[in-house]
Amino acid sequence: MNVNERRNRLRQILQGRDCVLASSVGDPLSARIGDELGVQVGVLGGSVASLAVLGAPDLIVLTLSELVEQARRITRVARLSLLVDADHGYGNALNVMRTVEELQNVGVCGISIEDTLLPRAYGAPDPFQLITVEEGADKIRAAVRARGDSGMAILARTSALALEGVDGTLRRLRAYEQAGADGLFIPGLSQRADLDRIAQEVRLPIVLGGGSADLLGDSAYLASRGVRICFSGHRPYAEAARAFHDAVRAERERLGCAMPEPIAPAALMDRLSRTTLYDQYVADYLAPKPGGKSAAGAR
Repeated sequence: MNVNERRNRLRQILQGRDCVLASSVGDPLSARIGDELGVQVGVLGGSVASLAVLGAPDLIVLTLSELVEQARRITRVARLSLLVDADHGYGNALNVMRTVEELQNVGVCGISIEDTLLPRAYGAPDPFQLITVEEGADKIRAAVRARGDSGMAILARTSALALEGVDGTLRRLRAYEQAGADGLFIPGLSQRADLDRIAQEVRLPIVLGGGSADLLGDSAYLASRGVRICFSGHRPYAEAARAFHDAVRAERERLGCAMPEPIAPAALMDRLSRTTLYDQYVADYLAPKPGGKSAAGAR
């Protein structure tokens, strides 16, 4: 299946009447596993790309070129339609255009551009902030223009539910509709009442990421509310990492090697991605110090 066929399939899903379950992928092998299991849409998340390429947490330390190269490795072998989380587009609206051009040139079928303020701003009291509606809409307009006639789908993503509630979310979604998005990506939605309200007031197909198992498991309900793609998150990647960790440990134990104490499953990915180290980097270099001293001078 060539790239045009894969892009057409994704657009047909978005324009259809059913809700399709997507799956997380992170590299060529996981994409081929998805193909073997009948997955139609694979999602390369920013967090998974950061782990696969850098072994680092999702703090936007991955570069655009690294994301593009990982996407190319996947599209080179996969039959599934690849949807890439392009985060904030790696900068302003002009950077978004470059991001679109690079990803479409390696066979990506769709991307999501979000309105989160990324990377984390220096001195920000909360790591999770949003850009203005106007800037978010201009990013979508820029993405649509850069996409041209390639057929790649542009999804406008917002996490406004957590900060602005349903009313703020709807204000953003309407603006992104008018900006020309092909679909609306809403992560973390778990309340049916919220989805009911949103579905009544938007026209574009909806993509849901995360949320409760009860909600995501009811495909008939989701389809009736305009949800065309849903996926439960990136747990398969974490479970695959744990399985590889356990397999290596078991092999070394079989051959008589002394092993450290086992790590609790919940803490394993934090350990492997050096989350504690990066938390310290954030404290050292993104937080103002008393008296305006640098981190080194404050010690």
